[in-house]
Order: sequence, then structure tokens, then C-alpha cells
Amino acid sequence: MFRPTTARLMPSMEHFQSSGRTPLRVYKAQPTYETYVSPYGPKCVLPLPPSESRPGASSEDKTKHVPNFMGLSPVKAFRYGTIAAGFGVSAGIFALFFFGEVPKVRNDILSKMPVIGEYFVREIPPEDNPF
Repeated sequence: MFRPTTARLMPSMEHFQSSGRTPLRVYKAQPTYETYVSPYGPKCVLPLPPSESRPGASSEDKTKHVPNFMGLSPVKAFRYGTIAAGFGVSAGIFALFFFGEVPKVRNDILSKMPVIGEYFVREIPPEDNPF
């Protein structure tokens, strides 16, 4: 199979002299275009905000301040709190079952759980007890 060499495909790099810098771009005034309005779309006009429609708009028309503590509003705090609580509960359950074979955790915590506590009770048969 005939495969052409790269020398035939590309001229040698000696012909491409470059300073290594990006060439200067000429910026000119950009053309302005009108916003396209489809003849098939809804014919609605959005009202101006109260602060733009009347020069002497009162402070009641403006956006209300949301109380926050360092950018954390009550809504965000509730959202982040529920996410953190979910991760905390799952980490706690993981820790309990990870350390479930440790006798102190098994006897003091897991065996006293209401529904599944019976599973963690380990009784030694009398014939296996050396005492």
C-alpha cells in the first residue's frame, strides 16, 4: 500500500515564519440588528417595571430586601439544612453498622434498637463458655 510522506502533504515549516504572537485584530463598529419577532408567535408586550415607567416611583414599588446572614437567606438555610441532615443521618447509620461487630457498640447501642435489636444479641452457648 502506498502511503505518501508528510513532506509531500505539508510544505516544510521553513516557509511559515511567525513571531509567535497573535496578530492584531482590527475592531470596527458592529452592525446593529433588530430583534426578530416571529409573525406566528404571541403578540404580547411586557410592561416596564414600576421604577422605569414612572420617574418618581415610591420605595414600595422597588424590590424588597430578603434578610440574610452572610448571604444565607432562611430559604437557602432550610434547603442546605435538609441536605446536610440527610447526609448526616446516612453517615450515622453507616457508622453504626460499620462498627456493629465491635462488642461495646453491639451490646450498648444496636441491641437496644426497637425492631432490629434482637438480631444483634449474641449469646454464647453454655458448652462454649469456658467459665
